[in-house]
Amino acid sequence: MHRRSHVWKVALLGLVVGCGEASRSDNTSRKASPASPEATATVEQPELEAVPVEAASPTSTAARAKAAFASLIKTAEAGEAEAWTKAEGELHELGLAAIPALAEGLSETNSVARELAAMFLAQLGPDASPAAEGLLKLLDDESTFARVNAAAALSTFEGHAERVAPVLTALLADADVNVRITAATSLRNVGPSGSETIGALSRSLRDTDSRVRAAAATTLGEMGKLAGSSLASLRRLGDDEDDQVRTAASRAIQRIDETARTAPVTIPASATE
Repeated sequence: MHRRSHVWKVALLGLVVGCGEASRSDNTSRKASPASPEATATVEQPELEAVPVEAASPTSTAARAKAAFASLIKTAEAGEAEAWTKAEGELHELGLAAIPALAEGLSETNSVARELAAMFLAQLGPDASPAAEGLLKLLDDESTFARVNAAAALSTFEGHAERVAPVLTALLADADVNVRITAATSLRNVGPSGSETIGALSRSLRDTDSRVRAAAATTLGEMGKLAGSSLASLRRLGDDEDDQVRTAASRAIQRIDETARTAPVTIPASATE
């Protein structure tokens, strides 16, 4: 069955899920998603409606969340776009009330369920911290997509940087471009990192995909002086063919190198459009 990859960008996180077949530890079997962070779908929050006469009970809310999540899994595997949008909207409408159902999804035997549960929890950011225990277990999951989404979610929680950083660092070399983008972007939430992570991000500056190069450059810039060893690689991006990469590299250099901060930054017009 053809494998689909869905990508969302929420805040600083580009989140991915692979759907359509059982998970595999062999990443070479996965195809890169045709979607990009610049062209990802965003979900607008619905306008507030009139308060119903009878408020929904906690039981009905939990049942609604479970039903929406079950529908999401089914539609993701079948590739039914319209049904997917409906189920996705239902979960977004439920918001934090969906956390218990998503937390249960983290332990499903179906890899797609685990991937989707981790992805939606990552979208909720720090508010999803009650699901931390289940997410931590996914850091060793056989599914690459479950691992990256779990790590992305945990990167926004307090106290998990030491456990998450090595996972995200390893995923910088994954075969799927969306996984690499998510890993590079999520490392910004981890804070100061060791030489291994900085070295991996520096290697990502030579990635074949411009989005990965730009994400890695921005993350290195966030690390400031600690990323000093990446300056030579960042300066080489001054001749990069992509405007966004050149801009990200220029800004990163100024954040890292004290002497470069007085130099003017040239930002291509296309980068501000």
